[in-house]
Amino acid sequence: MNPIGDLTRAWRGLVLTASGKPEAAAQFNPTLMGLAVALGWFLLAIILSAAAQSAAMGLPSAMQLLIGIFIQAVSVAALGLVTAQSFHFLRLGVAMTTLFVPIVWFMALVQVLAIPLSILGPNAQLIAVLALVALIWRAGVVLAGMRTGVAIAFALLCLMVLVVVPNALYIVFLQIPSPA
Repeated sequence: MNPIGDLTRAWRGLVLTASGKPEAAAQFNPTLMGLAVALGWFLLAIILSAAAQSAAMGLPSAMQLLIGIFIQAVSVAALGLVTAQSFHFLRLGVAMTTLFVPIVWFMALVQVLAIPLSILGPNAQLIAVLALVALIWRAGVVLAGMRTGVAIAFALLCLMVLVVVPNALYIVFLQIPSPA
């Protein structure tokens, strides 16, 4: 296990997936250890993004940071559940981690790439979300062998999860009074 090597291969896998090359699958480690490494890098990307936003808008409290990380963790768990259930329903004949590990890597890489977009405003980060959906679609076709229409539907389902779950959780946490 080499986390730096996995990061390098993930960047290469992103490029190969975006260009539709089947050898992109060899760049990702679709095991539980590979998923753990990808989740570690995703956590680091979230913290880096929070640090960049704090430079622009001020330092968030530790509780706000923990709530943000919790919401991202629930979103990733929901996305994992959606991926597993989609693979079960579609009977693709490949392991769920074949697609889920690259999706987590793409989320981490897009999280970092979205940092400069935050300077342009919150609506500019929509570009990063749309890029993530396009990458999920390409990964569905290239890595999981989905037909184009199925991969588009899967990518849109992932978009719904990645938008609805965090927004719903933020609304719930806004209702909780702060301990001040």
